[in-house]
Amino acid sequence: MTSIFLPRVDGNPYQEQLIDNLRKIGLKVEIQQPFSSSTFFFPMVIKHWKPDILHLHWVEPSCISTNGFLSLLKSVAFLIQLVILKIIGIKLVWTVHNLKNHDNLNLFLNNLCTKTVIKFADAIITHCEAAQEELIKTFDLKDKNKLFVVPHGNYVEWYENKISREAARAELNIKTAETVYLFLGLIRPYKGVPELIETFQKLKSENIRLVIAGKINSQDADLTELIQQKITDDQRINFIPGYIEPEKIQVYMNAADVVVFPYRDILTSGAVMLAMSFGKACIAPRKGCLGEVLDNQGAFLYNLSDENGLIHAMNQTLDQPKAILEMGQHNQQLAANYSWKNIAELTLEVYLSCL
Repeated sequence: MTSIFLPRVDGNPYQEQLIDNLRKIGLKVEIQQPFSSSTFFFPMVIKHWKPDILHLHWVEPSCISTNGFLSLLKSVAFLIQLVILKIIGIKLVWTVHNLKNHDNLNLFLNNLCTKTVIKFADAIITHCEAAQEELIKTFDLKDKNKLFVVPHGNYVEWYENKISREAARAELNIKTAETVYLFLGLIRPYKGVPELIETFQKLKSENIRLVIAGKINSQDADLTELIQQKITDDQRINFIPGYIEPEKIQVYMNAADVVVFPYRDILTSGAVMLAMSFGKACIAPRKGCLGEVLDNQGAFLYNLSDENGLIHAMNQTLDQPKAILEMGQHNQQLAANYSWKNIAELTLEVYLSCL
């Protein structure tokens, strides 16, 4: 059996681990060459004539651009190729990472492409039941027989995890006694970092630190200035903008006590599984898959509708080092259940249901 992954996302451990484990159980998995077009994918399909499965992961790169006219051209090309795939009998599997692009660009075209994928897909994978329900509700999906839940795998064996808490804190110039909150990863407007800063500054404790580390895309450049303005004169906040090298992830994770996900909106998140894989307690909204993967034994969950939800959750973590440590250990045990071997086997079952 041959599966083609689309689009290629370089440096994405999710794709790499899933592909590697599918290959281990006997599948031939192909992925686009670096810098290949995510819109014009049909030449790759022809090159591997003819694959059994086209496994689509993200719709947006194939059909959406910041330019409206370019988005129209990309969408037309994308839809024509989907029709051809359907005619020649290649099965389409879609894993739902997002229901729309995070920037809300050209939503009419985005929704048109997504609805077409839903119509043509032989199987649709979500990472949890909550995401599946949101998909059904958003797009009024009728054919539920082609819906499958395959969880997001862990990162337990992917990143190095050797550095001690003390050494990690020394590298980041953080005091041993401080309670450290961490936001790690790509910083986008929907992730709520400015709100996190404002909430942190309301906490009535001096022995705390907030570390914000991650890249800000060029289209969000004003976000860098906004963050820098908000943290001015607050020595308790470390802001490290820029790409975080994979070998440095262990430094930030092991220096932290709690990893915070102050998202305004979310369907699923690999970052949560990353924090759990490093054995960290989490603060997150009870939204999408976050409310299913995390539980009250390992996380301080809050409702997005509660304007005081985030600060209440952060207040609960103050002066509770033993409880936070135990919550992190609980999360690491949960993460161990999401092995990529199991994820690959579940994905194979989805493929077989299409044939």
